[in-house]
Amino acid sequence: MPPGWGIGPVKQRVHVSDHALLRYLERVGGFEIERLRKEISARLQPWSGIGYGAVVIDGHAYVIDNNPMKGAILVTVLPSGSAYRGILKARRGEA
Repeated sequence: MPPGWGIGPVKQRVHVSDHALLRYLERVGGFEIERLRKEISARLQPWSGIGYGAVVIDGHAYVIDNNPMKGAILVTVLPSGSAYRGILKARRGEA
């Protein structure tokens, strides 16, 4: 058992980075991350030319940005019922 375990309250928690969480899901949880990436990409393929915007599928908003070098990039998926329209203007610095 590591030193300090079971002896008094925990003073500081370990922060888990997004990268570590992704690798945990992949290596410990058994998720096939690249397969999931391909599935999401295929699902959004019909909207690959929209530039930037949000595509709503099954109530979830898939927020797409346009990178001049890479093309359309999915930047986030918002939960069902989220107000996503303002996010696009905020990302572009528009009023």
